[in-house]
Amino acid sequence: MNNQNQPQKVGQRHQLWTSRAVALFFTLFLLSESTIANVKGYGLEIAQQTVSAPSVPLSADKQQRYQEGVKLYQEAQEFQKKGTREGYQEAIAKYQQALKIVQELGLRADQAEILMEIGLVNVYLSEYQQALDLYKQALKIWQELNQPLFEATALSMIGDTYNNMGKTRESLEYLKQAESSFRIQKQFRHLAINLSSISRAYMRLGETKNAINYLNQALEIYRTTFKDGKKEAHTLNSIAFIYSQIGEYEIALTHYNQALKIYREKQDLLGEAEIFKNIGSLHGKLGKHDLALDYLNKALEIQSTKGTLVDRGSTINDIASIYSSRGDYEKAVEYYQKAKLLFNESGWTTLESLSLGSIVSIYRNFLGNNQQALKYTEEVLELNRKTGEKDEEASTLNQQGDIYIQQGDYQLALDHYNEALQIELSITKNPKAAARTLGNIALLYNSLGDSNLSIRTYNQALDIYRKLDNKAQQARTLIYTGGVYQKNGQFNEALTSYNEALKLLNKEDYIYEISIRYGLARTYRDQKDYPRAFEAANLALELSKKHKSSFQEIASIEIIGSIYIAQGDYKNALDSYQKALNGYRQSKLKPKEAETLNTISMAYSFEKQYQQAISTLNEEIKLRQTLKDKTGEAQANYQIAINQRKLENLETALTNIDSAIKIVENIRTNVQNPDLRTSYFATVQNYYKFKINLLMELHKKDPSKGYNAQAIETSEASRARGLVELLTEARANIRKGANPELLAQEKRLQDLINAKEKLRFEIINSDKIKNPVFKANADNLQTEIDELLNQQKQLETKIRQSNPKYANLKYPQPLKLAQIQQQLDKDSLLLQYSLGEERSFLWVVSPTSLDTYELPKKSEIDKASINLFCLISQNSSKPPSATGKENPCQDTKNIKTRQIDLAAEELSKLVLAPVKDKLGKKRLVVVTDGALQYIPFAALADLTAQSTSQRGKEKKNQLDNKPKDNRGGGLIPEIDNLPPATNSNYQPLFINHEIVNLPSASTIAIQRQELANRSSTNKKTLAILADPVYNADDAKIRLQNARNKETKPKPSDSLGIELERSALKRSADILNRQGWGRLPGTRTEADTILKLVPDGDRLTVFDFDANYNWATSSALNQFRILHFATHGFVNDANPELSGIVLSLVDKQGKDIRGYLRLGDLFNLDYPADLIVLSACETGLGKEIQGEGLVGLTRGLMYAGGERLVVSLWQVSDEGTAVFMQEFYKEMLQESKSPNEALRATQLKMWSQEKWRNPNYWAAFAFLGEWR
Repeated sequence: MNNQNQPQKVGQRHQLWTSRAVALFFTLFLLSESTIANVKGYGLEIAQQTVSAPSVPLSADKQQRYQEGVKLYQEAQEFQKKGTREGYQEAIAKYQQALKIVQELGLRADQAEILMEIGLVNVYLSEYQQALDLYKQALKIWQELNQPLFEATALSMIGDTYNNMGKTRESLEYLKQAESSFRIQKQFRHLAINLSSISRAYMRLGETKNAINYLNQALEIYRTTFKDGKKEAHTLNSIAFIYSQIGEYEIALTHYNQALKIYREKQDLLGEAEIFKNIGSLHGKLGKHDLALDYLNKALEIQSTKGTLVDRGSTINDIASIYSSRGDYEKAVEYYQKAKLLFNESGWTTLESLSLGSIVSIYRNFLGNNQQALKYTEEVLELNRKTGEKDEEASTLNQQGDIYIQQGDYQLALDHYNEALQIELSITKNPKAAARTLGNIALLYNSLGDSNLSIRTYNQALDIYRKLDNKAQQARTLIYTGGVYQKNGQFNEALTSYNEALKLLNKEDYIYEISIRYGLARTYRDQKDYPRAFEAANLALELSKKHKSSFQEIASIEIIGSIYIAQGDYKNALDSYQKALNGYRQSKLKPKEAETLNTISMAYSFEKQYQQAISTLNEEIKLRQTLKDKTGEAQANYQIAINQRKLENLETALTNIDSAIKIVENIRTNVQNPDLRTSYFATVQNYYKFKINLLMELHKKDPSKGYNAQAIETSEASRARGLVELLTEARANIRKGANPELLAQEKRLQDLINAKEKLRFEIINSDKIKNPVFKANADNLQTEIDELLNQQKQLETKIRQSNPKYANLKYPQPLKLAQIQQQLDKDSLLLQYSLGEERSFLWVVSPTSLDTYELPKKSEIDKASINLFCLISQNSSKPPSATGKENPCQDTKNIKTRQIDLAAEELSKLVLAPVKDKLGKKRLVVVTDGALQYIPFAALADLTAQSTSQRGKEKKNQLDNKPKDNRGGGLIPEIDNLPPATNSNYQPLFINHEIVNLPSASTIAIQRQELANRSSTNKKTLAILADPVYNADDAKIRLQNARNKETKPKPSDSLGIELERSALKRSADILNRQGWGRLPGTRTEADTILKLVPDGDRLTVFDFDANYNWATSSALNQFRILHFATHGFVNDANPELSGIVLSLVDKQGKDIRGYLRLGDLFNLDYPADLIVLSACETGLGKEIQGEGLVGLTRGLMYAGGERLVVSLWQVSDEGTAVFMQEFYKEMLQESKSPNEALRATQLKMWSQEKWRNPNYWAAFAFLGEWR
């Protein structure tokens, strides 16, 4: 409390204040890397201050009062020296009493000094916000007193405190101000301290180059300007630590030894202890555990007599880490608990919370006690929030997310990860930590079965690590990415990832190298390249033994066992697995023990020792239940069911598979994001397929017990659940009652996604893609789009959670047989297919009966389906995504109609032969599976076909004596003009049957509930959009009054030159396009349809008006029929980006929003009786097991479309125009229902030779309500 000799005094205080706060942050940073920093002298060696004189002259009576303050100040310092929580609290009380006195006396400088002291003690207690407030009060005083050195010191302290709070950007702002001031004042000692603080801020951000650069500047000042050996050694120690964090272990050791030499010369035992501790930790990273413990115990021996509580706690914490690395987890917990108690006694809440975090990690990852781990994380989280340490709070949230994943609580895990990510991106702005969290989210996506989203998220993390030049974390991320590729069967990509990771490693990174060898072994194993698999696994084993890493050694043996089992060498597999099991049990690694029991059971099963396999799996289930691992428990029950079935214990197997399905249903329900719920459901479809097979076996043994009814109910429970739930949400108006701010955020996100996707699309579909610069831009845009799509998914979940309606929403259960039958009328039959690996099944359901049939296995049906699809689509579209291989259609050329007929007959024999005599002339409501989803059943062969002449009479009768086409020279011939006889007996199925497509029986049930009270009485007939303007080169832009003066095709030449020149088809495969070409036939199509509707009963838009604003207008909800005649496209990678193409430019040729995407449809209200998309492939989508085709159809159903007519492949501009003209004529003139009109149109087109090829008439499918 004396301002004499100001520079010297400020130097002492700044060193004291800053070294403590800086050391704390250093500790925090190191702890974030799972090591506690060596920090010396907390609360010790406090600089003795002269306190005999006040900062301004005082009268005698005030001098006495001042001396009372001096006494309190000195007492506070003594309490502070104790370095305990109680000591700090007593110190604060004394300082506050002294502060009150100097405030009474008006001693502003003394007041500021005491404020900074109280702030520093609050830092010791991890009360960072309070410290920050006190420092800012002091700063204001120093500024008012015009004391630049004190002011810069306060700025530095504020910067350090922000750093401790994880607010690194704010920290750097203050630290850089302090740096500039110190340089101007030439206060180099203060500058050196401040440079070290800046270094640590950059380390928190993962910017190691900047961190080392600033430390080297500080080192030069200590070494050259002040020749301060101790400070030089301390800085060398800091530099060494950074090198150890980035894997530069040799450089780190060199710097440690330089520092150690100086400390020995200075006889600084605490300094030596600090170096011993850090060298010990480094050896621990290198797997030299005995050597590490030697160094750490040397450090502890010194600290036990001379060090602080924090010194001892820090070293004990590192000893615990070594025991953990050695696999002695109970000993590790014991030492972590000791460290925790010391940190608690010292008052360092931050360090206490980080020791607790290490205990959490052991309980979760090794001892398998998730409940205990979760209990400790709640304690840690409370401490994090108390201290305001946002980075540590995010870290704890990540740990909680990890635990929830292990327990199968995926939604809770995702919520915690997203909360952590929000902190790291928005509050702490810590890219390295954000990358870590992104890695966790990617792992979760993989667990939920969304491998594409997982890879994209890992790539986001990888991009961050590359920018930070963090090679070790790049390698780690590539290892995880390789694992996703390997699991997904993308072996070349997996090998590329692993080998790229290998190139990034230093020789000391043995843990990562072992992980890479594991990945390579698994990948080669799955490729059946067993020699290479064994080579990689044995290399991992050798490395593990070399570094005395027991965990990795056991894991290597386990992987060797997996190679033996893949090779069919079950005896050696069991030997290896048993060794691994014993090792895991000895190490008390319950999660790994459970995994190994599972693989042992598989070996027993392959050896046909089914009962032994079941016993082993029951052991596993007990462990899974202890671990609260629901996913693992479900899998084990499923495998028991498989073994029980092999023992012919079918009823027992049914009990086990029911237990598995009950668990996965609960897990699925708890995942709130619909896309992730769907991807997870796809991963467990094998459970449902197994149960169906089992029930049908039981049915074969005893047809009287209704097992076949249970089988179709299981089939119903396994399909299109996501769509049913979306329709339920639509009915409940979930989005309409959502938080408007969240909806506004969603709209901004969607706009941003649209803008970036448009830019990317323009590059990849032009010659620009050949330019490396543009290609890089396109790749960057894709990365940004992926990130935005992730944000959009998270926001969708928030929108649901924020709506009170969602909490009360009850999703319908899948229909039982009686409920399915209630959906059918006497003229309809339901044909529901389930394709299986061993055999497939068909259920034929009427309102009063159920018949079941066994069909060939899935691979045969898929093969025939793909063959027919390739032929019938004439290669204008991609084949079903179920193939997962190269395009099987690529070699088919010059396709003849007869080839299609024969392919249709071949597929029909596989899927319809058993029921051909039972179909009569019923309406067929079809629920398909696998590649059958891409096949229009209208084009399948009627296996009851008669002779051509008989068919002619039959067809004539079926037209119900409707009037003939009186247009004269029209496009469609008289019905008497039958197709010529062929060598094939092919007759399309639609001749005798209406065909209705459904994703599941439950979808029509929920749709009927939604639409029960909807009326179309007061609605107008038709709103139609056609012939948009796609690019600025369109002739309409160059003409005045383009819309009115556009030359329209005359009726007589509507199929003439203009249409013939339309080389561009309605393509959905955006990767093969070169922009969108005009479709003049859509105008012809629209004009012809409009002639059937009175002017006042229709709404029409062409050209520039056929735009996004029109398509999203509320005016459309006043029409019964909505018709879009334009391009459409499907995005398999990101179904939400699939869409309908509207006008992309305005009348001036400027770009406008022109894509109506799937995401847009979920925000629209289209309460139409019928929605027609005469665009190509609009009925297709990404095939997801258990959900079917995910594309535009579900968005249109959600928006309110009761019936849909969509296309399955590209049809020529002319062919589409012809089809639609006749379809609307049948509906609007002949008063047929949409499904009846579709069938009549198909019949007319098939009856004329020009249009007989199914490519023209079978492309359009009907979905939805047939009544």
